[in-house]
Amino acid sequence: RPLACVATPAMSCLGSCVGSSVCAAMPKSPPARATHAAMFACAVALTWALRDYGSETALERLSWIGANGRASAAWFKTQAVYRASCATSTFFFAMSAALIGTKDRSDFRDKALHRGNWMLKVLAFVALHAFFFLWATDEGMEAYAAAARLGSGLFLVIQMIIVLDFAFAWNESWASGEHWGWVAGLLVSTLAMYATSVALFVEMYESYAPNRECHRNIAMITCTVVLCVVLTVITLHPAAREGCLLPSAAVTLYCTYLCYSALTSEPSTYACRPRSFIDANEELKKPANLVTTAFTLVSVVYAAMRAGESNFWDMEVDESFQSELREALNDGDEEEAGEGDASGPVKYNYSFFHLIFALAAMYTSMLLTGWGTRHEDDTEAIGSGWASVWVKFFSVWATGAIYLWCLIAPALFPDREF
Repeated sequence: RPLACVATPAMSCLGSCVGSSVCAAMPKSPPARATHAAMFACAVALTWALRDYGSETALERLSWIGANGRASAAWFKTQAVYRASCATSTFFFAMSAALIGTKDRSDFRDKALHRGNWMLKVLAFVALHAFFFLWATDEGMEAYAAAARLGSGLFLVIQMIIVLDFAFAWNESWASGEHWGWVAGLLVSTLAMYATSVALFVEMYESYAPNRECHRNIAMITCTVVLCVVLTVITLHPAAREGCLLPSAAVTLYCTYLCYSALTSEPSTYACRPRSFIDANEELKKPANLVTTAFTLVSVVYAAMRAGESNFWDMEVDESFQSELREALNDGDEEEAGEGDASGPVKYNYSFFHLIFALAAMYTSMLLTGWGTRHEDDTEAIGSGWASVWVKFFSVWATGAIYLWCLIAPALFPDREF
């Protein structure tokens, strides 16, 4: 029995130590961004596994966890998610704080903290997980859950800002092209995004609002349609100096996607949610949920990595969109230069990079626990449930509000640069 108390942390330690040994044996320091993303991905996978497979066997045997009588199978699953997520976010928050102000590769923190000492960082990463699993209090985890809701909201807002910046950068890059083909591509892309949005709205009305009794879904879809129309009209107004149709089309498509995602997150028992053949087949439901969960978590890891390496505080138009993925996966000449005494400005904000992963860990915990509303009989995939529905629908209006501010701010404050 005592051995079972630490079975999960011990296995985590074993796997992590093996990974750290491999890192130590490598002749060259691995790319910093890709390696930190891999650490975060492993932590996310561990959190998911603990929620669905290992939480009760480990936490139930620790007498000081759940001793107040609230303990149930669902409660232990939620606690496992919070503890693993808290350890991950603490690690990346600490890295973010330690790297504040790192602007040049000659800074000793560049090599000592961000791109080096991988064995020490992995050991610290594992030690934090062991600490929060073995010694963190139930009250402390409830406080972390409250903080995670705020951190998750901030993570979503940052994602929205980056999407908007990408849309403006895309428009500026193609509109400045000297060949007529760039303008033609701009028009085709704009029309394609508006057409896709219209098609999605038609699909939502047909599938999720089949009759007048589905008042909630009708209201959600209609409000999104009205928002997109209003934003497009304001974009065309002469006072909107930053107004362009391509960013407007991108925002419309993104808001439409968020609304569609909110509707698909409704519980499978909701009458106005269309039942698929997977919902009717219990044998297929669990594998389908596993695939959905895996895809969602991979998307979060990718989104966190892309957001973290973006030039968030000084956003400019990228010179080459084709090299973004390659640069995100490999630090390239930055890693090679780091082996010597090279100096020069860093390519991205190290502190913000780690901050994004800390916030993404909080967001993942909310996804895995249904924003803290997971029930014992919950068999839905992550990202499902009414809490997720309202978070996504709120994101629609938050995106619209941010874009609206981008349009009206230059007119309201003509003496300021935007």
